[in-house]
Formats: sequence, C-alpha cells, structure tokens
Amino acid sequence: MTLWQSREELVKLQKWMLSVITHPDGVLAGVASAEARQQIDAPPDELEQIIERSHNLTSVERLQVYGNAYYARLIECLQEEFPATAHALGEETFGAFAFEYLQAYPPRSYTLAKLAADFPRFLRDTRPAQDTDDGGGGDWADFLIDLATLERTYSEVFDRPGPERQGTLRPDEVAALSADQWPNARLVPVDCLRLIQLRFPVHEFASAVRHGQKPTIPSPAETYLVVSRRNYVVHPRAVSKLEFEALMGLSNGRSVGEVISLAAGSCDLDFEQLSIQIRGWFQRWSADGLFIGIGASD
Repeated sequence: MTLWQSREELVKLQKWMLSVITHPDGVLAGVASAEARQQIDAPPDELEQIIERSHNLTSVERLQVYGNAYYARLIECLQEEFPATAHALGEETFGAFAFEYLQAYPPRSYTLAKLAADFPRFLRDTRPAQDTDDGGGGDWADFLIDLATLERTYSEVFDRPGPERQGTLRPDEVAALSADQWPNARLVPVDCLRLIQLRFPVHEFASAVRHGQKPTIPSPAETYLVVSRRNYVVHPRAVSKLEFEALMGLSNGRSVGEVISLAAGSCDLDFEQLSIQIRGWFQRWSADGLFIGIGASD
C-alpha cells in the first residue's frame, strides 16, 4: 500500500476502502460507486496505484479477500443471534437469506447489537404469497417469521435494562395499598419486558435447539409469550390469552381496576374464579420480577 502523507488522505483511503469492500455487488462495483469515487476517483485498471498487488494476488483479488471476510463475519454474527432459525433453514440456506438481508439492510451502526434489528421484518417483507393449494406449505414461512421474531426478542430483552440493579415490586408494597388505592394503581414494567403473540409455539423449538436437540417443526398453535430477564438470563413463559391481555393493558399504562374490568368482560369466569386467576397472575408476575414499582394514579 502506498504511503499516505497526511491524516486527511488516510481518512479518505479508509472511507474509500469501506465503500469498496462493503458494496453488495462486489468490489469492482464498489470501486465504480459514487460513494467510493467521492473519496478516490480511480478506475479499476488503476487500482494498483492505491492497493499494491501481492506475489499471488492482484489488487482486485486482495480487496475481494477483505470483502468476502466482511460479509462472512456479518453472516456469522447473524447465525449466532438466530441459532434456531439457522437450524430450521440449514446453514447454506440461512447464509443466503442473511446475505440478501445485509444487502437490503446494510449495517449503519457502530455496534453489532443493531445488525439484526430488521431481520424479522425482512422475512415478512420477502415472504412468498401463500398458496391455498400448497397443502399448508405456506405455514413454513409463518413459522420462520415467528422463530426469527422470538430470537430477536431474546436479544432485545438481554440488551435492555433489567431488574438486576433496579429491584422489582415487592409483595409488601402491593399489600400497603388500601382497597381504594388498588384499583387506581398503575404498575411500572421493567424495561426488558416483552409481550409477543405468535402463530407457533416457537419457544419450545428454540429451546430444544439451544439444548443440542433436533426438534421437528411444531404444528400451528396460537401462542402468547411473556419474555423477561432475571439474573441476566432471558426467560420466556407461555400464558393464556386472558393473562396476556391483562399484562398488555398494564404495560400500556392502564390501571389495575381497568385491567380487571376488561378481563371480567372478556371471559366466562364467575367472580370467584376470576379472582383466583388474578391472584395467581400477580403472584407469578411478582416472582418473575415483571414490574419495578407503582406509578402515579389518576
């Protein structure tokens, strides 16, 4: 490589090389791109003035080594974040999906934590049209979208602030509320709480893959998941639709009284049965550390 005399020239070279090796259509397209030519306007046949050839490789081939390594590392990162999705698709097919995703959503952040943020959306947007005569084959795409959504949710829950240093709502804090205060109380969820509705029980499939098993694709089943974190470990829990909607209401700022009223109006349980269920919910929510406190009431 030539000796660059100033910091400004070195910065231009770095930006040029980044544009070249990350171009989705290859390094030659990268060299010809407007972004690269804005830094160094050099045609492909003059590349040796910028990047010297080696004993065995031309300048273009040397750049291609870096370009291939760049995409290989990003695909490896995606595979690490979506192990169950990669297992379901197979390594080669997952790699093809991942490469197409990186072209549609090239990295824009300094951190790899955001690399996969749009992967479930990419799968939804590129989902093939469901064929009513395919014998149910369209469910395969739905399964993959659900699985990727779950695994991305796991990453988000792990990265968000959790209850480890904040502490969570204690039973004695709840007990301290009077009968008049309790219906108006608004519970504050932990930042890492996620509630997701899925068409498949993909949490079971993902768990089996992570434990080294080779699970089969499950049958469709409406699934409601509460995903949270305790002691820096992500925990998914399947719940009933009624409990899910109650948690969703509390997470959206509804009061305890509003949530209980909505639950009573959407189920066939009598008052005593519903009361037992609600007590069980709050016990589990407290044990799971889903709320950090009680917010201001109206």
